[in-house]
Amino acid sequence: MAEYEQLQEISSSLERGEIDGGRYLEQFTRFLAGHIGCSRATVRVFIDTPAGRALRSIAMYDAIQNRMIAAQDLLRADTGPYFDRLLHDGCVVVSETRTDPIVAPFRKAYLEPNDIRSVMDMCFAVNGELFGTFSCEQLNQPLEWTQRQVQMLRKLASRASLTLMHVVTGNVDTAPGALWETSTPNRLATMPMPLDPNPPA
Repeated sequence: MAEYEQLQEISSSLERGEIDGGRYLEQFTRFLAGHIGCSRATVRVFIDTPAGRALRSIAMYDAIQNRMIAAQDLLRADTGPYFDRLLHDGCVVVSETRTDPIVAPFRKAYLEPNDIRSVMDMCFAVNGELFGTFSCEQLNQPLEWTQRQVQMLRKLASRASLTLMHVVTGNVDTAPGALWETSTPNRLATMPMPLDPNPPA
């Protein structure tokens, strides 16, 4: 299918050294938002914080603003029904965040302030260990996710997981001033991400 060929081309550009890891993540999240048809597409990884494990955004593309943006951590992401659903089904699909109890832990701090009405999170694992999520979000009004969208995100996430690991291991840790942590999730979470230096007014 055309979308998988396009994803392969983005991955091939990384392998050929034509783009770096940060640019790969930018192109991937733009690609994801366009093909799924959502307001935002995000890659998140689990990290350890003083408040417990959290999901940290390492790349978020906002289709409404047409640029990469920063996002806050999703705290307490490794407990409760949200995490249970990720483990059991491999995904969390919510069409209305204001009423679904699955995303209640994120409602006050993240979902409501950003007017995120629908979410679709697909987990990805490395060597059988849950590592993070590929997330699609719809702003301003609810979206009833279709089975086609769910299956597409599942396949795209599966195909992109290995390349994501290459993004991490392909970076040189010994550069002056490098602040990499030893664990892969923390290394991902400290990657410098390209944000649009001239956001639209």
